Amino acid sequence: MPNTIWTGTISFGLVAVPVRMVSATRDLDIHFHQVDGRTGERVSTRRVSELDGEEVRWEEIGRGYDLDGQVVVLTDEELAAAAPERTHMIEIEEFVDSSEIDPAQFDHPYLLLPGSDAEGVTRAYRLLRDAMAKTGRTAIGRVVLRSNEYLAAVHERDQLLSLSTMLYADELRDASENDAVPPRELWAPKPAEVSTAVELIDALAHDFDPSTYEDRDRTRLLEMIASKRTSKRKSESSAAREPDEGGTQAAPDLMAALRESLARARGG
Repeated sequence: MPNTIWTGTISFGLVAVPVRMVSATRDLDIHFHQVDGRTGERVSTRRVSELDGEEVRWEEIGRGYDLDGQVVVLTDEELAAAAPERTHMIEIEEFVDSSEIDPAQFDHPYLLLPGSDAEGVTRAYRLLRDAMAKTGRTAIGRVVLRSNEYLAAVHERDQLLSLSTMLYADELRDASENDAVPPRELWAPKPAEVSTAVELIDALAHDFDPSTYEDRDRTRLLEMIASKRTSKRKSESSAAREPDEGGTQAAPDLMAALRESLARARGG
């Protein structure tokens, strides 16, 4: 069972749902220590002043913000005074259709579990979960985690309530500012090419099963680490795989490429 990150209450109308929050993800990244490459001994990091090279003690380190070329230094006390109130309440501000939310706004996922196994808590939790599943709507509110306030989306997922912190709209780049695609009819694909591309997409369409995908980079790296530990010697040839540039250039004959791809997808 993952550790509880936060405990509090979801409030919508006059209904209060006690919950506890756990992470919905596991950190499976491979983490390395910084070591001396000659001996393998761990190395430490020292914080030194750029002015005189003297080490700065941790309790003397402030937070500096570059404002128009001038560094404004804030103390921990000043930052604490500006921090949001550490409430234990997620007050739902509105319910929206889930399809209206741009997936790019979702940041980090969490699971919300019943705050206890008491009958009243479980009943309130299931009430909100079932109602959200039936309506297909997502609740929008705010939550304070550690010292930051986050916009949050709460929705039903796999018979549980799930919360995702969200990016604010001004943190997303406006797609209309991107001029990578030529405007108007310049180099537009032919209708027959679009039709064949749709056939190819349909031929490659399957029900999505995330369990069929694995992190191949992590697998290769773990295999390399295990192999090196077994051999007890440094590999002399670990040729880096060159990136495949084949997909970066458009095929000279789009229709021919589409037809060949469609034949392969259909097993022809």
